[in-house]
Amino acid sequence: MKTITEKQIESTDSFSASNDNSKILSQLTEVLSVLSKNDALTIFLMANEGIKSELDTPTKIGLTKKQYYTRLKQLVDLGLITKNNESYIQTAFGRVVYQKHIIGLTNNIKNSKYLQMVDVLKADPKFNDKDIMEFMSKVEPQVSSDLESSRKSFTVVSSYEDMVRKILEMVEFAQNEILLVTRFQNELIINSILKKASSGINVRVLADTNLVENYFEKEMPVKSDKNKKERENVVSNPYYPSRIDRRYVQVPFCVMIIDNKYVGLEIIDLSESKKFKMAIFGEDVNLSSSMMPLFNSLWQKSNVNHPKVITKSV
Repeated sequence: MKTITEKQIESTDSFSASNDNSKILSQLTEVLSVLSKNDALTIFLMANEGIKSELDTPTKIGLTKKQYYTRLKQLVDLGLITKNNESYIQTAFGRVVYQKHIIGLTNNIKNSKYLQMVDVLKADPKFNDKDIMEFMSKVEPQVSSDLESSRKSFTVVSSYEDMVRKILEMVEFAQNEILLVTRFQNELIINSILKKASSGINVRVLADTNLVENYFEKEMPVKSDKNKKERENVVSNPYYPSRIDRRYVQVPFCVMIIDNKYVGLEIIDLSESKKFKMAIFGEDVNLSSSMMPLFNSLWQKSNVNHPKVITKSV
């Protein structure tokens, strides 16, 4: 019988990583290609506030119907915008691109002369990075801030296992608050959050109603007895009993916000929305703040009773 060698395993892992990187590069190329078109960028920028889906919308924004609907479809297919009621708005992925790249690039273009000064100073051995940062903070504070924040980076993961590892890392750094919107359930993440909650950190969790309903179908027996309510609590809430505030709502994608500073966003595949595709993690106060309205909106729609109870009371 043939056995798999360590080299074969390494080769398989290397191929898998290469394949993932190729997919990410391909998506990046598509996003940059579409946003490089003036009409597509116009629609994308307007979607930050919301574009009404009306017959005369193309005329209002100065585009032909062909231009408008062609670019609109491309932006939707790339997951940059989505239709919400009667308007097209930026998705979570779109908001990340808008905040971190479009706005960031616009500011950098405005401050390009100051950035050229940084290059000149760096070329002179008399000045180190600290000297340059102190000088720029006096000349142009915004440029100094942008240079400092550019040292921080975002991480893209394309496997469920890597997502779990990154979440565990983020939870470990939590000092005040953990906010989680989830459509998955993982014992390692649950135990890590429970540990943080027991140390006094505030935790609020929004669980997907479909996830809980599926657990009821698999875990709950049909029979009724005096322990049924306790079993329902355990099945519906893996954090039970604890001080964690967990509620139930229809979850569009996973979001984690820690200390209004660290952010994790799941990027879904519209053609296979139930499967994990990829996620973005990073440290960004502005992005954290921009995701808070989404969390608060879902929290307001949520129910403190688990789906099984809701179904029975209807």
